[in-house]
Amino acid sequence: MLSIALYSDNIESISLLQKKFECELLKQRVDAKINTITNDKEQIEKLIKIKEIDFLILDTNSHSIEYAKKLRKYNKDFYLMFLSNDYSYLKAALTTKIFDYLIKPISPVIIHDLVSRIKDEINESGMFININKWQSVKASEIIYMEKSINRTVITTTNGNLSCTKTLDKMEDSLPKNFARCHRSFIINKDKIVSLDRKNKEVYLDKNIVCPVNDKFYI
Repeated sequence: MLSIALYSDNIESISLLQKKFECELLKQRVDAKINTITNDKEQIEKLIKIKEIDFLILDTNSHSIEYAKKLRKYNKDFYLMFLSNDYSYLKAALTTKIFDYLIKPISPVIIHDLVSRIKDEINESGMFININKWQSVKASEIIYMEKSINRTVITTTNGNLSCTKTLDKMEDSLPKNFARCHRSFIINKDKIVSLDRKNKEVYLDKNIVCPVNDKFYI
């Protein structure tokens, strides 16, 4: 699920946007949630550092650009969008790798378009893996996938998920850091701790061990 955060010096000023945004996420069945609404910069910094924010909407003022540059030093991968009363900060904002720069007030049409583009980004970026029509999981949270009867079991850092897609079907849509190590297993190579070729086993995060075939190499 995409984790969204809203930051503003004035929380009340974005409360209406929050409600409209949440309604549109539900309407378009986007696997995303606004988990954080705050005026606390330190809270945002902490969450960005540990990658708990995937999409940050930043209400813009004269200090916002420098703040955004600071956040980018902690994490270059999160999506960043600015809200502003005018275009005076647009040129500077472009240096911080932004998803969008919107002028307030935000109309329902613009919110609909924004959510549509977020939905497309989830589907196309490789950052998230679709496991069914309405649910996705962060690729970085997946440890391995295992073939089961008529389904695939996905083990993540937050527990297990299950989907009706076959392991072959899942493999076709995975980014390059995933590998078929065995006919019944796909692993996230970023989670590898060590490889025991003699015993044909690979050790992953969370003390997980998966079998490997002779053709598998790190």
